Formats: sequence, structure tokens, C-alpha cells
Amino acid sequence: MPTPKCILFPVLLLLCFLVGGQTQKLYRKQLYTLHKWNDLSLSFPPKIEQFRSSLSGHFLPVDVDIEYGDEGRHRTFLTIPRLSLATPYTLAIVAASDNDVVDNPRLEPYPSADWHFLNANCSGITSAIRTFIDECWRLWVVDSGQVNSLQVCAPQILTFDLVTDVLVHRYTLPGHIYTPSVSIFTALVVDIPASGARTKCLGGKAYIADAWGYGLIVYDALTDRSWRIEHELMMPEGMRRFGTALAGIFTVSLSPRQAAVRHLYFHTLNSFNEIVIPLSLVNNASYWRSDTNSIGKGFRALGTRGTHCESEVMDSAGNLYCSLISLGSLISWKENENYTADNIRAVAYNPEQLKFVTGLKVNRNSKGEDELWALSSEPKLFVGGALDANEVKFQIIGCRTLDLLGNTPCKVGSMRTQPQP
Repeated sequence: MPTPKCILFPVLLLLCFLVGGQTQKLYRKQLYTLHKWNDLSLSFPPKIEQFRSSLSGHFLPVDVDIEYGDEGRHRTFLTIPRLSLATPYTLAIVAASDNDVVDNPRLEPYPSADWHFLNANCSGITSAIRTFIDECWRLWVVDSGQVNSLQVCAPQILTFDLVTDVLVHRYTLPGHIYTPSVSIFTALVVDIPASGARTKCLGGKAYIADAWGYGLIVYDALTDRSWRIEHELMMPEGMRRFGTALAGIFTVSLSPRQAAVRHLYFHTLNSFNEIVIPLSLVNNASYWRSDTNSIGKGFRALGTRGTHCESEVMDSAGNLYCSLISLGSLISWKENENYTADNIRAVAYNPEQLKFVTGLKVNRNSKGEDELWALSSEPKLFVGGALDANEVKFQIIGCRTLDLLGNTPCKVGSMRTQPQP
């Protein structure tokens, strides 16, 4: 059967170029809409409800995670960094009674409202920005400690037991690991030991992208130690050439645990290149603390996409997904293939759903299937733009990775019994 030609209208021209020798017709793909909001109104705890009229909030969620329980039950988490003191809580969960509500479901503070009151001893959650759910039923949370870029508390990594919703571990980042009021954490991925390890659910390594600090933070929960990695490839390309202040390393992804040789992948927001480094080298804390001239020689560019990517994530089969900035599309690349146009595929195109993707995750549903979930927002919100009252501002959309790669209708484990309108 002959290969169909690309649809050549402007927004798809670059995508047609991107898939190169795999020239293919791009159809609009409908992803599953779990929730969407045209009004992200947060309920205020009773202790401060009386002051609500004097507070005006601008709420911008940036990360999403889906936790699956038995028989397909699920919980949806959002981080809402504090842009002002008007934000009543910064780590939210969709109310259980609204799990099947598509439009404007109610949000509740997680794990409770008491965690979100600002206090002098910084024992609560100041500003949650990134989350990760591991296979030990733990929710990892990166708290930036900032309120509108003011460093109120030191950043911290919190780990909650999702069975009991109780904090099981806290780690405060030491001062040499971050830059106060500058470090912004744009990605978090957690790696835990193989199933046979006795310490599997006691430890874990967290990898955190510091976009404006131009570095990667690694935290080993088993030893309770952290270290920082910096390299010129973590800086924005404009800064390296012109001294321009832009976001640097924006993403972090890891090879699947079963890979013969594992790697860590990342890219900067304004670069066409994907960067790779052996994970064994990243995990060698003593190497990064040494003064050897060989520091940084493990980094290499895989190749170029020919376009800019936002968030990225890798599934358990080694497929790396990335959302294309302003093109309403998702692309994928299979680990160990050449990073060229012939091997980079467009797996979804939908500009109404895929807008500015700030959170992209692969979660395992209750059937053991990989699902890709995205938090997609209207870009105007990040530059102070105004939207119509009925316009969708944020949406959580998902699809099984099998359906993305196989070009079949999107299904997810949390699908409602009644079809969506």
C-alpha cells in the first residue's frame, strides 16, 4: 500500500519534515479527557475562609500524577505552586466524590489542610512543584520553598505513603545544592532498586531538573545524601552563545530498569538536541565531587529533533515521548535507535488538547498497562493573558501508550462507564 502524503497546511509543515522518511498523513487524535477547568477555584480552609474576600489568587497548576488502586479506582494529584499568599494549598487532589466529573471537579488539599499553613519552622508544604508516584505506593513531592520567587523556606523532598497518606520521609536540600530564589524545579523522576533488593521500598534515587540554576540534583534516599551535577549542555543555548538568561535543563528521563545499559536523558527548553549520559556515572557521587579534568565527558548529544520540546517522559518499554511547543503534538523515539527524523514519530496531533504541557507522566494502571498523562494549559496564562470565562484553562488528558504507538482509539484504566460527550 503506498505511503500517504503529509497534509500540507502550516501547522503541520514542520511535523511532516520531522518524520522525514516516514512521511505519513497526520490525523487529529482524540485523547481521553479526565478533567478540565475553566475555573480553578480553590476552596479555602475554615481557618482563613473569613479572609477570602481580601485575597485574590492566580492559580497555575504545573504537574499531574495518577495513582491507581484496586479494580481501576484512581486518585488525581496536582501541584499548584504558590504565586502569592492567596494560594490556600499547593498540593491538591481531586475530591473522591468528583472523580467522574469532567468539568471543574472540586480540589482538596493533600494530605490535609494543616500541611499548607505557612509557619516559621517550615514543617509544612510551602510550594509543591513536582511529584512522582513510585511502584512502592509512595508519592514523592518536591517543595521549592518559594512564594512568588521569594525563598521562604529551603527546598525539600517529601515522601508520603499513599496507603496511609502519612509522611514517611523528609529531606531538606542543603544550601550548596540549590540557589535561593533562582532554582526552579521543572522535572522529577525517581528510580528504585530492582524487585529482589531488600531495600527496594526503603530507598530510591530522585533526579531533579533545576532549570534556572542550570543543573541536575540527585538525591539518594537510602544514604540520605544529595549531590549536584552541572554541565554546559544544561545551560540554554542562547546563554552559551549570547549570555541570554533562559531556562536550562528542563526534563529528566531514565532508561527502563531492564535495559542492559541505562541512561539519563534531558534537554533544555530552547534546544533541538536530546542529551544523554550513562546513569551509572550520574549515580557516582564521588565522581561529581572530585576535581578531575574528566568531569562532564560522559555527556553527548543523541541528535536533533529540528524543533523544540517541552516535557518528556519514557515508558517501561524504552519509548521516549515529548510534547512539541506550539504544535499541538506528541512525538516518540525508541531507545537505542538513531535519534534522527527517520526514527522520530508523531504519535498524536490535537492542538485543542495539547497546548502548553507542563506535566507529562507515564503511570501504570491497575491492569499493568502504561498510560501517558499530560497536564495541558492555555499558554496565555503563563504570560499574564486573560481568557474568556468559559474557555478551558487547564485539562488532564491521557492515553494508553499502546494506543499512541498503535494509532488506535485512546483508552485508559479510569474510563467512565458512560461515554464522554
